[in-house]
Amino acid sequence: VQVTSSASPDTPLFAKDAVAGKDVSTTLSPRLQDAAESALKGTGTVPSALVAVDVKTGDVLASANSPALGFDRAMTGHYPPGSAFKIATTYALLTSGKVTPTTPVSCPKNVVVDGRAYKNFEGESLGTPDFTTDFAHSCNTAFVQLSTKLADDDLAKAADALGLTGWAETVGVANAFDASVPVNNGKTDKASAAIGQGRNVTSPLALAVLAANVARGSAIAPALVTDPAVAGADRAPKPLDAKVIDQLRTLMGEVVSEGTATVLRGTPGGTVRGKTGTAEFGAKNPPETHAWFVGYQGDVAFAVLVENGTSGGSVAAPIAKDFLTTLARD
Repeated sequence: VQVTSSASPDTPLFAKDAVAGKDVSTTLSPRLQDAAESALKGTGTVPSALVAVDVKTGDVLASANSPALGFDRAMTGHYPPGSAFKIATTYALLTSGKVTPTTPVSCPKNVVVDGRAYKNFEGESLGTPDFTTDFAHSCNTAFVQLSTKLADDDLAKAADALGLTGWAETVGVANAFDASVPVNNGKTDKASAAIGQGRNVTSPLALAVLAANVARGSAIAPALVTDPAVAGADRAPKPLDAKVIDQLRTLMGEVVSEGTATVLRGTPGGTVRGKTGTAEFGAKNPPETHAWFVGYQGDVAFAVLVENGTSGGSVAAPIAKDFLTTLARD
């Protein structure tokens, strides 16, 4: 490498011999990476991301972005998780005994907490379903009311236990982001956080890790770069509440069989379990939304994000189905 001036192009101002680069080993699977990139073609020019994680090991199997060049939204993006975060909220509610899968809950069209109004995505009302039905159909107003039963630090503790946080610096990618789920500071802050809004922010990678940890039943920090080894990574599995995890898996199955992600019923490769998310952002009225689907099939957990998507069930879930269908064919 040489730096010269235009006045004396033959006289180097600075010179340095080239140094051979070092190979970087990753956990990525070419087959899954190809399937993820293929699935994102369905989003066209709309920015999107798909991350897949190995349930057995916690390794990152695919990390795809569309557009392929530029911002790495899959690993470094900061997005409100919307209703995908209800997996963590449900873990908090179930582990603290505030609700069971059969508990009747109230799902009106609107509910007011400390002067702030909350509504369901399409203004629907489910009446008084059991919690399983409520989770499957992602009723915001029920979760907002249930949030009043939680302590200010319960959602942050649940997010930490489920492995959403604490590993960004050891995954092996510069500027990688996990999640920020702060301790709540009041009723409306907690109500918003319970439905994945307010101050809650996450990356697609973090939500894929969350799905893998539920599927496995323990929290493992993800890894992408394996050589050189990432210093300081603690990848020892941290067990989760086994009874609650079994309940969560059933609830996530209901989302696909009876709820907001029925488009995934009959997906090749086996049963899919997951959660849709439609995350509001910005200052427009009505707000713009990002679309999520977070889930797992067998030993592959994943998160799909489509920016400015109408809803998780209509936009992100079909991308997940394309991804899994390709894997089943291969």
